Amino acid sequence: MTSRTPSGSAKKRPPRKATVKSHVLDADLVEMRREQIVTAAVELFSTQGYDRTTILEIARKAQISVGLIYQYARTKEDVLFLTLLSVLHSYKQEIPEVEPEDGPLVSLWKALYAYGRVIDRRRSAAVLAYRSTQSLPMAQRRSIMELETETNELLAKRIQACVRAGTFRDMNVDLAVYQIVMHAHAWALKHWRLAQLTSLDVYLKVGFDSFVRAWATPEGMTVFEKFRQIRER
Repeated sequence: MTSRTPSGSAKKRPPRKATVKSHVLDADLVEMRREQIVTAAVELFSTQGYDRTTILEIARKAQISVGLIYQYARTKEDVLFLTLLSVLHSYKQEIPEVEPEDGPLVSLWKALYAYGRVIDRRRSAAVLAYRSTQSLPMAQRRSIMELETETNELLAKRIQACVRAGTFRDMNVDLAVYQIVMHAHAWALKHWRLAQLTSLDVYLKVGFDSFVRAWATPEGMTVFEKFRQIRER
């Protein structure tokens, strides 16, 4: 039943985050098996497409039985959902904690660099997220979008810190975040060509430097030039 406020108006409950039920209660075993399933699923979904991949093929690739997969995921959509969750959690885990002595510009650089490197390690999964998210039920899609927003907030806080410090001008932080995110994701989406043109390190440096030059105040440019000198040593 929908709860109501004292005035009698309906009070909406926040939507519940989608989860994948497991018949196994051992949390460590669930994590181990799901990682095994996800690794196999990423390879198959990426090479032959989500729609053409079967649970039987995932089981064979993971070297487990179909029945065992169903102990940890009820449907193929659940397997895809677990795969995309794994990708987004890895982004959040890899972005380093803010170190006060770094300063906001260095902190933003470290975040972008870590983000870019985890995308490079999981390029197939990053591309899969673009191709197949629409195949999920709405509740699972909503959970993926919420987790993406949480990850983006880690970048937003660093950009906001640069604005507060006077390094960056006042700006639309949300749009700036997506400029950074799309730059990092492009390494996976267009890796076939970008890898021929440059290395990951150079790609991330060029992108970061372009963003800073576009966003920096005159005082921020002084900070940026000092940062570049230290970074290139």
